Parts: sequence; structure tokens; C-alpha cells
Amino acid sequence: MKVTRVEVFMVGRDWNNLVIARAHTDSGVSGLGEGTMQWQARTVAAAIEHMASRYVLGASPFEIERVVQAMYRNEYARGGPVLNSAIAAIEFALWDICGKVLDQPVYNLLGGRVHDAIPAYANGWFDADGDADQAAAAARRVVQAGYKGLKFDPFWGLGRDPDLADLRRGVEAVSAVRAAVGPDVKIMVDGHGRFSVGTASRLAHALAENGVYWFEEPVEPENYLALGEVARPAGLQIAAGERCYSRYQTPLLLRFGKPHVLQPDPIQVGGLLEAKKIAALADTSYLPVSFHCPFGPIAEAAILQLNAATTNIVCQESFSEFDVGWRSELISHCPKPVGGSYAVSGLPGLGGIELNEAVVREYPYRDGAVQSMWTVNGSMLGPEANVAATRGENPPAAPRTSGSSDPVHKEETRYEDANEA
Repeated sequence: MKVTRVEVFMVGRDWNNLVIARAHTDSGVSGLGEGTMQWQARTVAAAIEHMASRYVLGASPFEIERVVQAMYRNEYARGGPVLNSAIAAIEFALWDICGKVLDQPVYNLLGGRVHDAIPAYANGWFDADGDADQAAAAARRVVQAGYKGLKFDPFWGLGRDPDLADLRRGVEAVSAVRAAVGPDVKIMVDGHGRFSVGTASRLAHALAENGVYWFEEPVEPENYLALGEVARPAGLQIAAGERCYSRYQTPLLLRFGKPHVLQPDPIQVGGLLEAKKIAALADTSYLPVSFHCPFGPIAEAAILQLNAATTNIVCQESFSEFDVGWRSELISHCPKPVGGSYAVSGLPGLGGIELNEAVVREYPYRDGAVQSMWTVNGSMLGPEANVAATRGENPPAAPRTSGSSDPVHKEETRYEDANEA
């Protein structure tokens, strides 16, 4: 069996475009993968096409370890989020094919299931433009849906060292959410790597006083030494790792950054195998893992298979109930938490998933699908928004229309036998 063709699709959401790969074989079996990353959809889509033509077409879908190693090592500029996202899109699709051919869920190919259900924590429920009362009301609804954990960023748009009044408003939102959900619900606060060490340390104490479970990415991700200097008041955990793109970097993150929870992103590290290896490195330090996944349902399906076969996972990020309404229609057997946890699918491959091309056509690529998370530095939405940001005003909303006339980016890379001229 050989891979004969790889298709790439882009699907537009408000805040990012999903990047989907579908690999075909000469036996007629196909598999789905996802390479979505923040705001670089066209770049990743092009990288998938290059990687497929260089390394994948003509290969056996069962040669996952060899093919992934070739895609990573043979490129002179190794890894990084763009190339790794392209690798992951292909790797997910190969796993999906293998599982379908063998009539097995992928977790059985990754060592077997050690978890029947995966606890989910909610993300995407919080409106950054709302006040503390609105945050509390939204948090109550999340808990009523069965979630025992929820995450949000109450400091959206701020820079490294914001005004104390802005920090106070963020802490007030955290306090309101804690009062609304009670003492037994895990509250995670995401810093999105925005603060200086001093400001992050100041906030760490305020968050600990409010019983926050973890403070995520308190400082920018490149400097592990800086992360290690952030204060760690009793009871507060530091979570990090979504922007650590390789198992080769992970030991430095663990040693110098000293996180309590590791958060590898299975797309941006290059696939399920790499993420599982990183989880094993975390386990050598007795650290729990919570895989980063703010992306689409194919990534969610793949990562749930990985969760099921990973001993030291603690919970899974979930946007599922707070995403676009058509999310559950994009693929068959779309995973969704029930009562705050995921049941792991035992269907073949990544859970018996197939792509609904009608949804792909209905929601084309969107140029304006970006988020300005650090508006103090200017907006991503053009000159008008940048002027607004410098004045301390909210930037205008992202455009609602696509910049592409072709609803489906579906350039196909084909394999031709070397003996055919």
C-alpha cells in the first residue's frame, strides 16, 4: 500500500482558519489530518504540499516513524510551528489510514487504552469585552454543563507591564468567577505569554489567593530561564509548553522553566508520536500533561486517541461547545464532551471520522480570521486598527468575508511512478 495523493483544505472561522489534509492510498483508503496553527493557514497549507511531494507520496502509510523523521531531519531549517504543523497534518492522516486498514482505533496502535474517559476543561466561553458580572454568569453556565474546570484570559490585549487598574480589573474577574463556581471547580488563567517576570510574579500571588489551579504561560515562551523566575506561591501551579516545539527542547524547559503542568501541542510539535515522546519526558519528572488544542474537530479527535494511550494526562482543553455552530457537521462522529468529559471513540482510525465537503465549501478561507491578543503593540487588522490601538481604543472587528474566490483550497499533489515517463 502506498500514499498516492494528498489534498489540502482550508475552512474559515472567525478567529482562525482550519487547515485539513486528506491522504489517499492506492488501496482506496483515505485518512484525515489537521495542521491548523494560529493565523498562518496559507503558509502551513503550502508546507503540507511541499512535504507530501518530497517525502510522503509513494511511501507506505505504516512507515510513520521513518516518514516523520525524514520530514523533520532532512529540512535544513528544522521544525518550528509551521513545518511541524504540516508534518502533523500528514502524520495524523497516516495514523487514520493505519487504523482504518487494521480496523482498530489509533489508541490501540499507540500502546493501548489506559483511560476510558478524558476530563475536559472549557475554553472559549469567556467574552474578553465583558465585565466581572458577565464573566461570573458565563462561568455558572459552564459548570451547569458539567465541566469541573474552565480557563480564560482576563488580561486580554495587555502588554508586559500594564497599568495597575487594568491588572485589578482582571483579578476582579477571577474573583467573581471563583465566587460563582465555588471552591471545587478548577480555574485556569491564561497569560498568553504577555507579562514581565515582575508583573507575572505579582499576579501569581493574587491568583493564588483566589484558588486558581494553574497560571498558564505567564511570560513569553522563548526564555525558559525567565519562566523559572516567576513566583510560585503555595497552591498555584505554572503551566507551559504549548510553544515548545520539539522534544529536544523539552528537557531545557523542564529544567529551567520548572513548570508544574506540561502542555505540548500535538500539531505544533509534529504529530502524535512526538507528543507522546514529550509526555514521556514529562513523566520522568512526575509531571502531568494537558495537551494544547484550540483547533478543529480533526485535531480534537486525534488528540483524544493520544490521551487514551498516555498515562500522565490530567485533562483536555475543549472549545467544542463554544466554537462555531457547524463544528459538529464538519466531520462524521465529531467528538464532543458530555457532562464535562470525553468518551474515547473505539471506531477505526481517529474515531471513524470522514470529511463533510459541503461544510468546507460553505465556509471558505477568511483573510480576516485573526485575533489581536496584544493590542498594546498594534493590531493585526490593518492601519485603521493600529491607529485605534495606539489611542487605547478597541480595534474594529475582523472582516467577515473571505479574501479568496475559491471556497476550497484543494490543490492536489500526486505521485507518479518513477518508472513511468
